Amino acid sequence: MNNYITGLFKTQEALTEKDYKDSEHLLMVDGIFAMGMGALCGGPFLAAFALAIGASNYEVGMLTTIALLSQLMQLPGLFLLRWLPRRRAITTILATLSRFCWLFIAFIPFLFKGRGMSFMIQWFLISAVVGSACGPAWNSLLREIVPSTQIGRIFAKRMALGSVLTLLLTLVGGYFVDTWKSISPDSMLYSYSILFVLGLLLGLVSSAALARVPDPTMRNAAQTPMMETLVTPLKDRNFRQLIVFSALWNFALNISGPFFIIYMLDSIKISMTMVTLLTVVGQLSNLAFLRMWGTFTDRYSSKPVLVVSGTMYLVTILAWSFTTMPDTYFLTIPLLFVINIVGGCACAGINLASTGIALKLSPNDKAAAYMTVLGLIGAAAGSLAPLVGGLLADFFASRELALSLTWSDPNRQLSVSAINFRALDFVFVISFVVGLYSMHRLRFVKEEGELPNRDVIHDLVDHVAVPLRQLTTIDGVRHLVFDNIVKLLQSAGKHLHLTHDHHTPDVRPTT
Repeated sequence: MNNYITGLFKTQEALTEKDYKDSEHLLMVDGIFAMGMGALCGGPFLAAFALAIGASNYEVGMLTTIALLSQLMQLPGLFLLRWLPRRRAITTILATLSRFCWLFIAFIPFLFKGRGMSFMIQWFLISAVVGSACGPAWNSLLREIVPSTQIGRIFAKRMALGSVLTLLLTLVGGYFVDTWKSISPDSMLYSYSILFVLGLLLGLVSSAALARVPDPTMRNAAQTPMMETLVTPLKDRNFRQLIVFSALWNFALNISGPFFIIYMLDSIKISMTMVTLLTVVGQLSNLAFLRMWGTFTDRYSSKPVLVVSGTMYLVTILAWSFTTMPDTYFLTIPLLFVINIVGGCACAGINLASTGIALKLSPNDKAAAYMTVLGLIGAAAGSLAPLVGGLLADFFASRELALSLTWSDPNRQLSVSAINFRALDFVFVISFVVGLYSMHRLRFVKEEGELPNRDVIHDLVDHVAVPLRQLTTIDGVRHLVFDNIVKLLQSAGKHLHLTHDHHTPDVRPTT
């Protein structure tokens, strides 16, 4: 054990070709098993477990806020990295400690059922804080072991393989919980404990892979004063534009994101089984489009991919407001499936492109500081958003905006609801508007290697449109949904173009 721990702190002067190949393999193992842990210890299982032990909607939302606010621990993590420039050791040790916290959460039904939610929040907070602290070390290490020309391919493959395991675990986990509940309803909580323990075991496999990743010796790790290190990214005009976009984007997404499951359960009133099924559909879509987005990221650069995939996701946020008119109707369930299909496709592109452009704009020797500042500001904006979203939902709870189309004749009167917004519907619309503005801000970012031709977005849209149109053979649905999405994306390509005439260019492991 001593030799194992000592080995974590060893570094090497330079990476060989074999080191790069080994790194790619180890990154795959890390990503697959870390995403597997995320599937069992997050998503619908985490929300369902919280509700089962008596959590209120506010407490469920608090879990999202904790996850975002914990990103502020990247600042102490940066201090730690400067004091101890051993990136592999920091990442492996902190990620492993963070994952072990889930053992205490898994024990709640056995030992702490009486104060389950407070105990869960306590250990979820500790896990998130410890895990986030390794962010600077992990981002800096990634920047050196992943060649910039292969970011799209490597991360697309990593996410694709991880998504396969996530999909299987979500399906099997949902079936396992439902079966346990049907056999022994009184002990249903134990099924979640088993899932959390299995998730922990998957996380430990990820940690074992992290421990073997080569760690090049850091150069000039602590020569620059800390304040100057943090201010440098803000002085970089181009990176500052990326920070503005990231803050706005995180705020836009987190105004509405934490409330999707609540909306399905409370407003649309569908079962947890249907929620799980919709989650799986989104994961399948994410998996199906990962390779395509990875290819486009390497071919066109990250920025146009982010414009197209980001706009697609904003469309799905707006679509939530039309799933009830004002109550459920015959298109509610089909629309939910479309939202998850298109949203899954968009998330694949967003995750790849956002990681790629952030790494590309971070200098090799300052990647930790750049990524830390980006993460801190993005997390601050994102953590504020759920609170704003909750306040907006409460404000609009007693308000309604309706628009109806009415036809009357001497014998009858027919009225059809065209628009009906209530409570969270307004939150989704506001989220959409803020997201559009963040897309506008993205055009001020200059990415190395991007093609200075706005038609590249139209080319991208055409490529994305082909598989989307093939998702259904019904001409009416194809025209009403997917063709209109394509038109909106093409319009976005016209206004949110790649270059700006007056602009002069100057992930931690999942726990």
